Amino acid sequence: MAEEKLSTSIDVDKLESDFEADPGNFVPLARAYIERKLAEQAVAVCQKGLRKNPAAKDGRLALAMAYYHAYDDRKAEKVAREVAQTQPESAAAAHRVLGEILLERNQEQEAIQELSRAHELDPKDPYTRELLKALGMPSKSAGNGVPEGYWIPRATVIPRELRQPMWKTIIQTLVLAALVAAGLVYYDHHVKVKVQVREHFKKAGTLLPRDNYADLLGAEKELDQALLLKPSDEKLVTRQAFVQSLLWLDHAQADRKEKLKGALAWMEEEDLPNPERFALKGLMLVDEGKAQDADKYLDEVINRAIEKKDIFLNGFVFGARGYARLRMGRTEDAREDFNRAARFSGDSPHYQALYADVYVREGNWFRAVKGFQDALRTNPAHHFSNLRLAYALLQTGKNLETARKILDEYSNPEKVPEGSLSPPLTGMLYLARAEYALRQGDLAQASDLAAKSIKAYDASAEAHDLAGRLATINKDGAKAGSEFAKALSLDPYLPKIYFDRAESMFELGQKEDALNKLKEFTRHLKPTVAYHVRTGNLLMRMERLDLALAEFQQAVKVDELSPEARFHVGLAYQKMGEGLGTSKEKQEEKRNLYNKAREEYENTLILPGGEKAEVYCQMGQIYLDSEDFDNAMDKLAKCALMMQQAGEPGPRIAEVYFLVAKVFKEMGGSEGEKNAKMYTAKAEALRQGKTMDQVEREFKEAEEKEQKNRRGRRGR
Repeated sequence: MAEEKLSTSIDVDKLESDFEADPGNFVPLARAYIERKLAEQAVAVCQKGLRKNPAAKDGRLALAMAYYHAYDDRKAEKVAREVAQTQPESAAAAHRVLGEILLERNQEQEAIQELSRAHELDPKDPYTRELLKALGMPSKSAGNGVPEGYWIPRATVIPRELRQPMWKTIIQTLVLAALVAAGLVYYDHHVKVKVQVREHFKKAGTLLPRDNYADLLGAEKELDQALLLKPSDEKLVTRQAFVQSLLWLDHAQADRKEKLKGALAWMEEEDLPNPERFALKGLMLVDEGKAQDADKYLDEVINRAIEKKDIFLNGFVFGARGYARLRMGRTEDAREDFNRAARFSGDSPHYQALYADVYVREGNWFRAVKGFQDALRTNPAHHFSNLRLAYALLQTGKNLETARKILDEYSNPEKVPEGSLSPPLTGMLYLARAEYALRQGDLAQASDLAAKSIKAYDASAEAHDLAGRLATINKDGAKAGSEFAKALSLDPYLPKIYFDRAESMFELGQKEDALNKLKEFTRHLKPTVAYHVRTGNLLMRMERLDLALAEFQQAVKVDELSPEARFHVGLAYQKMGEGLGTSKEKQEEKRNLYNKAREEYENTLILPGGEKAEVYCQMGQIYLDSEDFDNAMDKLAKCALMMQQAGEPGPRIAEVYFLVAKVFKEMGGSEGEKNAKMYTAKAEALRQGKTMDQVEREFKEAEEKEQKNRRGRRGR
């Protein structure tokens, strides 16, 4: 009853928040996890907390208790003995846990010594009194109730009667001797099984956090072997269910689904309070096409766990709800759930990577890149995060060299052996390589790699989307349409497909149809900043600038802090101003529009993530058109520098250099003419495919040669 009373009165959410704010304050959270049978989480919390605050009150004791409840008796004993010898205020509980460990080993006399010492130090501990009574030892009562700072036991001891007269004990001993002798073989077998199960579980626990396909298969194998020895062990069944759910969902191992159904049926029959039971039920509902039912069910589970505290939560539950919400088009909510799930699993990159991948779905490439980089800090060899990082970098068009290095490594069988990647990840590798080939202008190779991606994993909506884009480049409208249709049938909640299909139709001359098809986005997804920006860009290219501006302003309403939305409002004003030409009658109106554009660009720059090269570039063009050459040069120089630092492709930097050359030309004079020619030549070299380093080196060599020639002429 004491344990039940304790476990129902603690607000774990608050303790977790307190721990996040101050990891040094970890003992209350560790105690709460132990009381909820979440010993492994308690161990992790203690280890992290002690790194932050090694002198925390009861910190080492909490670690000993966590190890003990995690059935790591060797480590528990080592830490408990250290506490008993060095920390008098925690010694009573340390002696008690040592007594419990010794009892488990049938070292009764040693256990009595430890428990007697614990009782001497803290006579109020009811469990110590129970143990001593069960061992036939006297103990003084110190009243009823649970002492402050009480640590629950690992298992309940059933007390036996106090010591009997010696003759009775001798008779009972003689009777039991035969039973003990007969049971020695069974006991020896039982101990061996227990050790083997523990070893298999430990090996699986080492492999699982890596979250790679081969590691998950290895963890599954270890747990299978443990389950052969102990078929109905709750911890083994639930851990295996989590592993197999990852193989099913993330690695397309469809046969695991039936195994999961069997595991779920067993958990339901046993009425387990474990999170794996509830998460699995939610995932099965999603698989049946009932994402809304799954979301509602998991909402109820989470609320019940928070309010009643009679069931447990972990990252699996929040991850399952995130998965359901993705299937409902609720990307922001899904992202938040994956973020919560990641907090439960700090030793694994799994949910952090899924959190980042939601940004990929939304087209927020820069945040996606940061998210995958965060996941890779947990496991630098995480295949999913590496491949998705390369894909996100390719979408930004920046740091292509980093993407290339990742793809080269994953294409090398010596570094990534055959069989290391599941079908979905093999498809991802080919997809990213196809995107890289397309960036390099190799259309034939891109098409070949896209086909290999689809062959490896035909259920990839992104691969079919790329096939549609490639068909558009080849002016094959029929194939483009069929590929985009296939992509949407696989994932109607992926925004990029709607955007790419509209772009395809626009490029193929179906401009009005492109706008109409883009509106289908709102059937499945809530209008986002990206949706309004894409719609506005199509309208702007059709020279419907008023309508484009209205779309960009809608984007600002969706998210006032979006730099992309603000930037495009400024861009619309700028295009309106440029459209007025050089007529004197329109100069005042043009100036007003340019002022509005500059204001929006300034607002963009002060927003988080808003300081980008393209903003400075557009501001530079406004100043150039306004004949403010000093400001034009300042903004364009910042633009060029940022593009170089970000590793932008040479042809994109070339466009800025052409503008710089134009500024120098407008400034006039011999120096202006000279610099104009120099930047024009640099721009043309970059456009031809030379790297920035090559261009700068060639111009430096040419300048040194010219100086040498001048010195030679002066010498004559």
